[in-house]
Amino acid sequence: MKTSAFAWGLLPGLILLASCISEEENMDVIFEQDLQKIEEYIQTVDTEYMRRETVGETGIVLLFTEEVEEGELAEVRDTLAVDYTGKLLDGTVFDTSVEQVAQDNGLLNPNRNYEPYGVILGVSNVINGWHWSLSRMKEGEKAIALIPSAYAYGSQAQGPIPANSVLVFELDLVEVRPHQP
Repeated sequence: MKTSAFAWGLLPGLILLASCISEEENMDVIFEQDLQKIEEYIQTVDTEYMRRETVGETGIVLLFTEEVEEGELAEVRDTLAVDYTGKLLDGTVFDTSVEQVAQDNGLLNPNRNYEPYGVILGVSNVINGWHWSLSRMKEGEKAIALIPSAYAYGSQAQGPIPANSVLVFELDLVEVRPHQP
């Protein structure tokens, strides 16, 4: 009985100690874990890429599988057409704009149009990781974007995507239409 009372006496202290860790500190820990997961993924990825680029301090890594010499980077308010496939780090496909990929992964929706997805850079309601990634691409380029959870859905689960998930997007920037003021 004394052991039980002792354990219950420790519980409030442990709760108090755990509450001393701020949400920001917890987010920093998750971010560091995400960066480590991204590096581990890159070491095991089978896809050959031409160039690797880290987007500023975001931790987002782009592995360019097709590059374009000429052309301009997409800019804020440009209208983009993007073919994409979204995956978890384990390879599970959760969404795509490509009909064959949807069919191959049991995601085919007969009521959906499979075509490049329209995005207004910096404006559209897509994850921040897309805006950051697409801002580093030119029309005709393809890249694998590895996006830390902070630039995806964070601590919120989203359908088949668990909370705090690093996301992998195969992005094909099909078209860039410059913004007309």
